[in-house]
Amino acid sequence: MNQSAFVLYFLFGSPTMIPCLSFSLVRRLAAFGFVVWAMTLIIVSTLVPAPTAFAQDPGLGPYGGGPPPGYGPDGEPQAADPNALPPANLTTGPTPAAVWQLTQPDWQPLFQEIGRLAEAVKVPAPPRPEGPTLRNEAHVAYRYGHLELARELFFAHAALADTQAVEDLKKLRFCAYYRRPVWSLRWGVSIGLHGDTHVTDYAPIRLSGQSGRGGMNNFDGGMDEFDSPDFGGRGGPGDPGFGGRGGPPGMGPDGMGPPGVGRDGMGPDGMGPGGPGFDGPPDDLMMEEEMMGAGEFGGQFGGPGRGGSRRAAISIPEPQVTDPQVTERFDELMGAVASTVADGMRSRIEAGQFGNALVSVDPDAKNQGYQIGGEGVPQAERRMWIPGVVYLGEGSIQQMSKAAVDANVELLLHFDVALKEVRGGSTQNITRVKIVDCVNGKTVVLSGAMDSREVQRLQQANRGTVDSYLSEALEKFWGILDSRFTVIDFPSLTPEVARRRVASLLGDNSLSTLRKLAEIRFLGLSGWLTEEEVEQAFDIAVGSDGMTILYGAPTDAIRTLREIALRDLNESS
Repeated sequence: MNQSAFVLYFLFGSPTMIPCLSFSLVRRLAAFGFVVWAMTLIIVSTLVPAPTAFAQDPGLGPYGGGPPPGYGPDGEPQAADPNALPPANLTTGPTPAAVWQLTQPDWQPLFQEIGRLAEAVKVPAPPRPEGPTLRNEAHVAYRYGHLELARELFFAHAALADTQAVEDLKKLRFCAYYRRPVWSLRWGVSIGLHGDTHVTDYAPIRLSGQSGRGGMNNFDGGMDEFDSPDFGGRGGPGDPGFGGRGGPPGMGPDGMGPPGVGRDGMGPDGMGPGGPGFDGPPDDLMMEEEMMGAGEFGGQFGGPGRGGSRRAAISIPEPQVTDPQVTERFDELMGAVASTVADGMRSRIEAGQFGNALVSVDPDAKNQGYQIGGEGVPQAERRMWIPGVVYLGEGSIQQMSKAAVDANVELLLHFDVALKEVRGGSTQNITRVKIVDCVNGKTVVLSGAMDSREVQRLQQANRGTVDSYLSEALEKFWGILDSRFTVIDFPSLTPEVARRRVASLLGDNSLSTLRKLAEIRFLGLSGWLTEEEVEQAFDIAVGSDGMTILYGAPTDAIRTLREIALRDLNESS
């Protein structure tokens, strides 16, 4: 036990008693001071030599070669010095005053330690989590903006398949557009700004009618092997069974299945262009991360075992699902257009129209804790525009499409803003919004042009409102979006089709490990796979860890699933 630990233990009895600073602390401090005082006297008295230890010249007298006390060098009497020490008594040892002036103990370190401990009491105790551990951690990651980690932890929760995960397992839906199961479609958003970008007022459409006048993600995986009428008969032939760890994904009738979004690029083999770089986190976020202690989450989620748990020395940072600066930028450039599209997307996401996973996360929840695996979570560097839609940045549609593929985004919501400085120094702002399918790079739908000067003319002629103008421009946009991307209930399968689906899952490198395990659990829970088939699939996917997840102690299974989530994120980054 080092000295600091001894002092803390002596003062408080136990580290758990530190918050309970009471009158007993005063008594302990007094006792501690007395003991230190006594020990100092004992040590100094033992170090002072006895009178016989001084070798004196008999001719020099009892005071050595100098004059006796009270006399100067010439033998004349002198006035007594009021600050002089009293003469030493060589028979009884040094006086306490002499010892004090000789030793001068430094109590400052002790006072600093006590102050630090008192300050630590102000740190709020971590909220006591309630509910499933991995789902709580998924919600924590989501609340701090880590959407990809939140999805992986949600899959881990589903793959555990305990009694608390059954309800979430049943949230798996089917997307007819992509012809595959989805828990949630992955959306991204970007901005393309062009034209007279040097203007100081972007003159967006405002709800008041006034414009400025100044100068694959983890949710793909083809369903082509589902050759039942429920899936349109697009599945190809294949032998029952799993086909080993590296079996190929299912093919269509012509042997050419549609590509998925690779984790590192476009296409099933992950070969595709990378996206542009992104700026690092703001200084305040970096400082917050350093103070919280990154632990497992240093850099890009360092994985298990990198740094032990450290208690924060500051208050728990408030989570932010979305980035206020991104919201301000959208409002600055597009005004009512951005807010109208945001409201429409938000309502559809919350209704589960694009999938039911993580749609019920409460950003203000206090019963889910703030840690993942015992580590505090820093705010994400890349955050969301609205919950469930990650912000990718500004650039051309080609640049942003590449960035979306790099970020494992399926569907890109791209705002195209054209600026034109017109006569009189005012600005014309024409905004369109489009949806790009990141799997094939094609535009799915493009809205009508929303022109700020056109709105001004309508307002001046009393021929319409901003709401009616935007509703008309976005009517086709919302209609196509709803018809293409609204998910439906998962259809009923036969055991043969389920086994073929598992074979495709295990051979699909675009899917994360936990995404595969979660769907396999769903197929087993639905009765389309036997217990032995589930075991075999887990063994192929994760080896011996599969048995830990299926039959190990809950704490061991949770730890294993969390480690897989962090490992997959590191490998995909």
